[in-house]
Amino acid sequence: MAKKVLSVFIALIMICGEVYMAVDVFGSDADAIYVSAQGSDGADGSFESPLATIAAAKELAMQKSGDVTVYFRQGSYTLLDTVNFTSDDKSGVTYKAYNDEKVVFTAGTPYSGFENCTVNGVKAVKKYVGKGADFNILFNEKTMLKRTRYPESGYLYIKDVDDRYCINPDLEVDTDFHKGYTAFTADKKDIPEMKNPGDAVVRVLHFWKDEMLGIKNYDSSTGLLQFTKPSSMTFHKNERYFIENVFEALNEPGEWYLDKCNGVLYYIPQNGETADNLTLRGSDTETLITVDGVDNIKFENIIFRGNGFNVPQSRDFSQAAYDAPVCVSCRNAEGFEIKNCEFRDIAACAVFLGENVQNARVDSCIFENIGAQAVYIRGENLEKDNPLVTKNIDVVNNLISGFGRVFFNAVGILIIHANSVNACNNEIHDGYYTAVSVGWMWGYSHSITYNNRICDNLIYNIGQGWLSDMGGIYTLGNQKGTVLSGNVIHNVAADPGEGGYGGWGIYLDEGSSSILVENNLTYACASDGYHLHYGSDNTVRNNIFALNGESQVRVVSNLSRVEGTKNTAAFENNIILCDGRAAAFSHLDSKEAYTEKGNIIWDISNGDNLYFTQNGDNDNAMSYETAKRKGWFVDSTVADPMFKDAVNFDFELSENSPAFKKGFNKIDYTKAGTKEGTKIGVSLEGGKTPYNADSVKQPYTPSRERFHALLMFWYKIVDFFGSIFKR
Repeated sequence: MAKKVLSVFIALIMICGEVYMAVDVFGSDADAIYVSAQGSDGADGSFESPLATIAAAKELAMQKSGDVTVYFRQGSYTLLDTVNFTSDDKSGVTYKAYNDEKVVFTAGTPYSGFENCTVNGVKAVKKYVGKGADFNILFNEKTMLKRTRYPESGYLYIKDVDDRYCINPDLEVDTDFHKGYTAFTADKKDIPEMKNPGDAVVRVLHFWKDEMLGIKNYDSSTGLLQFTKPSSMTFHKNERYFIENVFEALNEPGEWYLDKCNGVLYYIPQNGETADNLTLRGSDTETLITVDGVDNIKFENIIFRGNGFNVPQSRDFSQAAYDAPVCVSCRNAEGFEIKNCEFRDIAACAVFLGENVQNARVDSCIFENIGAQAVYIRGENLEKDNPLVTKNIDVVNNLISGFGRVFFNAVGILIIHANSVNACNNEIHDGYYTAVSVGWMWGYSHSITYNNRICDNLIYNIGQGWLSDMGGIYTLGNQKGTVLSGNVIHNVAADPGEGGYGGWGIYLDEGSSSILVENNLTYACASDGYHLHYGSDNTVRNNIFALNGESQVRVVSNLSRVEGTKNTAAFENNIILCDGRAAAFSHLDSKEAYTEKGNIIWDISNGDNLYFTQNGDNDNAMSYETAKRKGWFVDSTVADPMFKDAVNFDFELSENSPAFKKGFNKIDYTKAGTKEGTKIGVSLEGGKTPYNADSVKQPYTPSRERFHALLMFWYKIVDFFGSIFKR
């Protein structure tokens, strides 16, 4: 009998312990709300009687005092409309997954019940989804699916451009990039006869912009292709384009086409998929969450997946996908936080932090397959003491893998009109444009963007030959106190075709001033490791610029626009490593434009056989000896820095490196990227990517190879006569 009583007593203790754990660890009855995909919005929100939606949870939270935690049980929650948090809602509420259960917020409408059919001679399935259906994103349980593309690979090229279709032909010359056009002439053999040309979208790649244009009319007799809106930038002959959502291109497994005219979705099944077992989700809801006017709203351990986007109907803004739609938006709020969340298969911008956002944080999240920016910070260019300035924001320890998938000119982390932003320890790769961009004022105008830290990021495989004029890190305007430090950047490549340019590692664009660039490793970029358009009083020290395609350092291209001291930058204690094909320094413009001391310069193929260029003119190329005689270099040293294996992208320095004797401080590359031992997203461990992962030497064009051969011959002759005449 005593044993039976003891057993019952122990059981009661265990039950009470479990209840206590649920209350103590996951919140008390007074401050916790529970939501389940199997719940009911008529329930009381307790652990035993959970609600069904986030909308109901935020309403219930208003009835509670103090900070509140809303726990979501495992499941997928479809948000049919945007959930808006306003000043009427309770502040201090955290929305998170319960006990690390898998919780997904999505906007995708599920489609099942397909029927078999044949399309373009290939077995397919189709489903009537309604003539009102207008989604541009389709995904299954694993990934975003591929919309049809014509041609299936490669590009078409604009045959001609007629100024009669220019909407603003009288723009000044310096704005010639931005003349909008409503048509161009295609090669008639390039354009297929399309079932529904009005459903198709023409994508034009030029400069730093990708156009997204609906077809208004196509004249097959002339090749004139007219659009439903003007382009944002000037069309030029031979620019690349392709066409999306073309019925005639539907022929590969995993591809889909939406016949918007007749409301029918077509899809080519992949292995294991049949009309009977198939469920696909199409989404046209752009924004899932908005926070505006309420403080301390937080999301933790939530997976956001599969929102939609609508093709813009008005003329686009040309820069950095400035006006792309947003999945999660925050304005006019303090203490907003997203931690250990995942954003997957997002149609456009994942997280937007707008005007008057302060003390916010995006921490340890995964961004994968993102249509535009992963994190977009955009305040207003207010005066420094204005209380509404967007500031004090941390974007730290995030993995951004695949951005700009829909809006190709989007930036991984875009910072506009904000100060005291820390974008640090992020791993950013696989994008078609710049990885981190800071600033939005061209020239020397007032800018509230200053005192930002872009540090210890691992950035690689950026650009990929799609667009032009980009950098691993890009800055604009006066930015006193801004620091770019400890970043590892490699494999940045712009459009290599006619008119393409600018795959730079660190790119200080127009007016970039008072910026400290130190302790960075930038290598294997198609253009320059460091490039300054124009600016004043920057410091570039203790960096490694190595094995980049055109030059390692491009000093200045427009000295006439430099204000103040005319000193664009001080180059101190850097290591400059060439590989026999690229200049060490290019665009040497004026001796007053920069100062140099303590730099180590070397060529792994040709030793001290280096070359430099003046004024961006390769005809003025000169050897180091000539450059030194002309006074370009006073305190730099030509010597082997003694890397362990730079040819194979191992940049560990020997302890006997002459760079250390010149004052170079060793860089710890392992600090770049996500932090070791941390949790990224729901379950991924941080710090696992080597700093030189996926490193590839940039190819050289045949014309550049020919130039190099002639150059080697030419400057040997110049050196010979220079030594005679002591020029």
